[in-house]
Amino acid sequence: MLKFLTWILSVCLWSAGAMATETLRAAYEDKSLPPYYTGTDGVDPVLPGFSVELLREAAKAVDIEIQFVRMPWVRCLKSLERGEVDLTFNSSFKEDRLVAGVYPMVGNKPDASRRIATISYVLYRLKGAPVAFTGNSITGLDGPVGAPAGYSIIEDLNKIGVKTEEAADTLTNFKKLASKRIPAVAAQDVHGDALLPDFPTIERVSPPLASKDYFVMASHQAYDTRRELIERLWAKLAEVRERRAAAVYAKYAR
Repeated sequence: MLKFLTWILSVCLWSAGAMATETLRAAYEDKSLPPYYTGTDGVDPVLPGFSVELLREAAKAVDIEIQFVRMPWVRCLKSLERGEVDLTFNSSFKEDRLVAGVYPMVGNKPDASRRIATISYVLYRLKGAPVAFTGNSITGLDGPVGAPAGYSIIEDLNKIGVKTEEAADTLTNFKKLASKRIPAVAAQDVHGDALLPDFPTIERVSPPLASKDYFVMASHQAYDTRRELIERLWAKLAEVRERRAAAVYAKYAR
């Protein structure tokens, strides 16, 4: 009888362990960037955003509970570097961010198949202004291009000799452009295009400055201790994105 009870107890303990859910803490920006994430404080219970939904669904499939926190983007990266959070998203690939955390990689390059999204950066100008993008350079500037603080497009512009002026967000940059304090703004198209109806004197410039893949990054601390788990999360995210992206995007296009 004692052996039987011991066996029952061991089975129960094994089952509880097998069903134990890992918890990871994920930081993302405290600005609204539809359709990728909405609101500025906490997670919207109905329409939290494309990236939030995909990450949450992938995590559930590999038995991970995600605790989401919102903070400024620069702080997301700093918190990741310090190991205060386990994940952050949406992060485009920059070599200097490898100090802060780990991307899903193939060799020495980020694995585009395991991205969470692809977003384009676009230039905006005042209607009738001479500012243009040739595909290699920006012409017609008489001052720095406004860009959101901490975003990767700043480095891209600096590499082609364009001076930038950082601001807290794209809305602030649009206000500066509308008042002619700067000649142009570089912004993610999903954010800039959403602001255009409120700024009738501003227009989008073609072609896009760049199109970038965005990823879920893991902290070095989390990856070192739970590498297999995070690799499974990235793999499942790729599956969920391929299978569910169109349906999830459609919810935010209404």
